[in-house]
Amino acid sequence: MPAARRRRRSILALLVLVALVLLTVDFRQGDEGPISGAQRALGSAFAPLQNGVAAVVQPIGSFFGAIGQLGRLRQENVALEEELRELRERQVSLADLARENDELRELLGMQQRLEHTTTAGRVIAQPPGLFRWSLLIDIGEEHGVRENMAVINADGLVGKITDVSAGHSRVQLAVSPNAGYSVRIVDTRQQGLLSGRGTRPMQLNILDDPEAEVPLGAEVVTRAFEGTSIPDGIPVGVIEETPAAEIGGAQFLGVRPYADHTRLDIVLVILDAPEVPVDAFEADEPDDEPDEPSPDDDGEPLEADEEAAATRPARIPA
Repeated sequence: MPAARRRRRSILALLVLVALVLLTVDFRQGDEGPISGAQRALGSAFAPLQNGVAAVVQPIGSFFGAIGQLGRLRQENVALEEELRELRERQVSLADLARENDELRELLGMQQRLEHTTTAGRVIAQPPGLFRWSLLIDIGEEHGVRENMAVINADGLVGKITDVSAGHSRVQLAVSPNAGYSVRIVDTRQQGLLSGRGTRPMQLNILDDPEAEVPLGAEVVTRAFEGTSIPDGIPVGVIEETPAAEIGGAQFLGVRPYADHTRLDIVLVILDAPEVPVDAFEADEPDDEPDEPSPDDDGEPLEADEEAAATRPARIPA
């Protein structure tokens, strides 16, 4: 056993000595010596084997390296997704601000056109069902809003206030089947009564000279009328059908409203339009106009009464 150990030590010492000798000779000969040439030859011979081993070992090393970086990559991915979400929200917010800014500019233009004192409110509810022809806005008595005040947007008439609380108001849309307004045609100066018909065009009944021709596209605006606080000259819409219907010999025109009542956001309530007294139009009548005849004994109107009743304009609800 000691002899074997001595033999191994002798071989190890011999190998070390040979290595030292080879290193010394290689150092002294430089790159042109036989040992360097043998190294190059061996390198060329084993290069394909090294490449094959690298091709097998490198993906394994990359796999384990990727496992080590997986946590960091996940954190970076979460941070990038959050940043992308914020950028998208910011883009949407900027688009909303731009749209609202344009709407406010148009509202200001309508306010300056009408020259009335107004207060702005935002639509917060448009209930379905029986109340689908009305909407709720976020201003009320605290902001000076009262019943029967006109409501407009940048396009024209939206409706009128019907109910008011401290901080909210309900608006009856002008297209509501229960809504009615006194109006006039700008081009022909004809006066009439305008009624809402829901999703169908509004219906205009011409009161003076109903047989006169009215051109398509003629503008319809509100007209101050007794017992109402709707100011004169608010744009309502344009004549779309002539005639839209014929009832009892009277022709009714179709009016397409300017305001899109399905897409309302910000509206203006006109605060300074005084209510027209009921007797305001009666005061303009000639003093020498004869009094209306009294009914006969049977309680039926006389012939003159029938003619007066047929030509007298109907009263618009306040």
